[in-house]
Amino acid sequence: MPQLLAAASSSSSRYDFFARTGDNLVRLPFFGGGVAQLLRYLRPMELAGGIERRSALRMALDENYVSYRGAQLWKLNFNGTRKRGDSSPDAQFNQFVEDFGDRGSAQLLVWRSVPMPALAALPELWTLNSSELYEATFESLQWLSPTDLRRFDFLSPGSTYQINRRYRNDASVRRYYGHQLWKLHETRLGQPKLRAFLRRFGSEVWNINQDGIDIIIEHKNVAAAQQYMEQTAFSYNIMIDDIETAIDETYTEVNEADTDNTLANYSLPWLNREGALLTWRRYHDQGDMQQFLQNILETHSELAEIVQIGLTRNKRPLEVLRISNGNSNNWAVFVDAGMQARDWLSPAALTYAISKLSWLWEQGEADKAMRHIDWYFLPLANPDGYQYSRLTDRLWTKNRNYDSASGCYGVNLDRNFDYGWGQAGSTSNPCKNLYHGAKSFSEPETRAIRNFLLGMRDYLGAYVSFGGYGQAITYPWGDADYVTSNQRELRHTARQAILNFRRLNHAEYSMGSSYRQKLARSGNAADWVQQHIEPQYVYNVFLKDQGRYGYLMPPHYILESGEEAYEFLKTIAQQLN
Repeated sequence: MPQLLAAASSSSSRYDFFARTGDNLVRLPFFGGGVAQLLRYLRPMELAGGIERRSALRMALDENYVSYRGAQLWKLNFNGTRKRGDSSPDAQFNQFVEDFGDRGSAQLLVWRSVPMPALAALPELWTLNSSELYEATFESLQWLSPTDLRRFDFLSPGSTYQINRRYRNDASVRRYYGHQLWKLHETRLGQPKLRAFLRRFGSEVWNINQDGIDIIIEHKNVAAAQQYMEQTAFSYNIMIDDIETAIDETYTEVNEADTDNTLANYSLPWLNREGALLTWRRYHDQGDMQQFLQNILETHSELAEIVQIGLTRNKRPLEVLRISNGNSNNWAVFVDAGMQARDWLSPAALTYAISKLSWLWEQGEADKAMRHIDWYFLPLANPDGYQYSRLTDRLWTKNRNYDSASGCYGVNLDRNFDYGWGQAGSTSNPCKNLYHGAKSFSEPETRAIRNFLLGMRDYLGAYVSFGGYGQAITYPWGDADYVTSNQRELRHTARQAILNFRRLNHAEYSMGSSYRQKLARSGNAADWVQQHIEPQYVYNVFLKDQGRYGYLMPPHYILESGEEAYEFLKTIAQQLN
């Protein structure tokens, strides 16, 4: 049976109780998403009959999830920043419980892990202090009293212990049970039967390329859509047969033993920064990324600087990290990621590239060309939307602007720039994912990027925007099938990057104009930069994959994608110099 480790009234008794336990406490693995996202750590589910693919346990969990109003799941991060004689996870955890007990501010329940084979012998439900908790194999589950804090330091600044909110237990969390991702092997969009299919059954097109169309089919439409496919003889594959299950996978954490990929070497020095919360074994919250930038600043103070270029709709800071040797003759390269909120891979990949670049630079091992660039990194261009995707709707893509007339939220930031604004590839409907906003640059996020880039127009050598997904390197234009004056140069550098990717990990990327690779994308940032600033290079780099997971890439792809992001930036630097 699992053991409740901490429930006594005094800190000393809690500490003694810990001291008497024979089992070692290990680092708390990641979990997220409230009760539904804990399913990975519960006993294997029994598939219910029919297309729904939901077990009775899963439905019971969801019902209980709704009833926990105001409660929150929190995660302890033992980041080892405090210098102490015994910094083992056991000692840190015991000390935390003692200090937490002295505060007396909230109830703390700690759940002991149990091995997977033992799950079958456990009851499904436990009742503790009037709160219902389910069996789990993670090391501890903290159930705290309600609070609005996104982060709370229990001890003094620089403390070892921080508590991060992962998910608000609330009925508003969006579920995608039974929804599917299909790849239609048909690209002739003008074909009447295909247009009819998209209109009747497709809730959203995720991607269009030479291989076909990636489209979300809602649960209620799956059976009818399959019948339509049989009647029309269209070829298709079901890439994800249950979106909710795929979402669960994006909240997991990679164990080093789970991968034999030589690139996934978690012992690399830039992956083990003292005091940094990012691990690149999982996807992190916006607050963790913000703390990572601060850690880079503190660790590499001679190279790094943080510039706040603006605030989001929800008043989160838009922070750009500058890494430079201070030479006034350097070209500048501006790099952003995460403009689409549901794209978790590109911010993770870019922070990996930042960590590698800064560490190698400090050691004198960075590529010479990279050390002669003023790098400006915006790892999270849409922090409001990203955090909303983390907490409420995993597939959210816009920012969090509220439109009072429609009652809908969000503007697609990559349709809000003033080049081709409001044309093909966007919509005036505020409730749709491609909503371009009431006017160009209506959003504080896009205005902040515009103003910052205009201030460096005389020395901006390249603009790069990382995003997901599609494995493609694209360049302007995105609103129509036109050719830029420097297209030959853009193609040459893109081709060189693709060759480098192949040598790196055998990754296959395509290249071409944005319009030809992705169809119409009016109002996108890259086109605006090309038109109004005209740096030598302007690229969108769409990272992994080609449609197997789409926007729901499992975290074990982070390191490989981070290496590709770093390789692309090195290629740009070498071409500029």
